[in-house]
Amino acid sequence: MRPSSPTASDSAFVTVMAKASIVVGAGATLYAALQLLAALVILRGEEVARFLDFVATQPVPASALWVLSHITALAVLLLLVSAAFLAVSVGLLRRHAWAWWGFVLFMVLGALANFAGIVVIDLVFSWLDRLPQVPDAAPLLAELASLRAMSLTMAWVTALAFGVLHALIVWQLCRPAVRAEFGWMQPPR
Repeated sequence: MRPSSPTASDSAFVTVMAKASIVVGAGATLYAALQLLAALVILRGEEVARFLDFVATQPVPASALWVLSHITALAVLLLLVSAAFLAVSVGLLRRHAWAWWGFVLFMVLGALANFAGIVVIDLVFSWLDRLPQVPDAAPLLAELASLRAMSLTMAWVTALAFGVLHALIVWQLCRPAVRAEFGWMQPPR
């Protein structure tokens, strides 16, 4: 049975990765808790209902309306995911096998989420392009086109960089010496 905390024979890679992830997870959990608190304080009352009723009459994509009407639930989801990442990071530091699986899952899903963000950015700009045009909007449209190109370029660069980083982390976690720290003598299947 594995010890509940890292020992001198454990790899520095896992220890440093786990500690850095604990800091990220704690920060994300705190941020998510503040988001939820803000949603609970600010997004209540008749004003929000009137705003959502008004937005529903506008040419807003159904997905944007859904996000606006479920913002508190999304804040709860962010808090739960952040807390789960924090728990997995602590488990990784303690070399629990379940945490290894959870951390790998977070790395893969995190990389995929960055690529999904590219689609969301493109959809938002596509929606902006379909808004009714106003007279003398040519400079604004040109600026919007350059903003779209810059946003998509940065999203691709970020998604590729984090995809490579996450793949390298998963690869390191799959090395036999690292797997052995989690009690596996054979590769996980």
